[in-house]
Amino acid sequence: MIDPHCHILPGLDDGAADDAETLRMAADLLAEGVDTVIATPHVNGVYRPDAATIFRKVAHCAELFEKARLPLRIVPGCEVALADDTLSLWRRGLLPGLGGGDSLLLELPPVFLVEGARRLIEQCVDMGGQIVIAHPERNPALLRNSKLVETLRYAGARFQITASSLDGFFGHAARDFAESLLRRRLVEYVASDLHPRRGVGLKKAAKRIKKLCGEEMTHILLWENPRALLQRQMSSALREAI
Repeated sequence: MIDPHCHILPGLDDGAADDAETLRMAADLLAEGVDTVIATPHVNGVYRPDAATIFRKVAHCAELFEKARLPLRIVPGCEVALADDTLSLWRRGLLPGLGGGDSLLLELPPVFLVEGARRLIEQCVDMGGQIVIAHPERNPALLRNSKLVETLRYAGARFQITASSLDGFFGHAARDFAESLLRRRLVEYVASDLHPRRGVGLKKAAKRIKKLCGEEMTHILLWENPRALLQRQMSSALREAI
């Protein structure tokens, strides 16, 4: 299984604080059946790691796992907050796509201008890239107006829910909205969004998704789509822009 959203890199954000915590998180992922993890540290107004720093930390973690004999593959990515300079940062090579490819994991703020988000998504798609919206079920603006999900999807966005939302970790509203998105086939990815004080939750999520959507859709969301995500390569237009 591939986990496409995890805060496992030590010392970059509110995720793992040090190598020991990174190793504990890696062991938790392996226990849930994860063999590949996309490291997605926050890039926002509080945390500002650039692509070079993220790549160095990923290489460091790969060495840690090898020494600890943990068979977990780790690849780069980031979770970037929507801002005026998001697309500019990506074009300048300062934000790594998921797995080093053409998909960018985007976190929407509690309040945002729909037109600005839509324009960013469309510009990214025009360059041959893909925007993946992180945990829409936990976003207050989308919870208040679920039709915004369809607006962003029409612009070209794809959606990733958090596994532990499905067992109520973030409350009933987030759980119900996540289930609604699944039933409406508006979810492409399921991720742990793992932090030190939060469980992986992928096994429980798989059981719940199977009950809601069937075994085939469960396999697509937790195995096929994440694998395809890692196989996406940058288009020539996007590579030239970067």
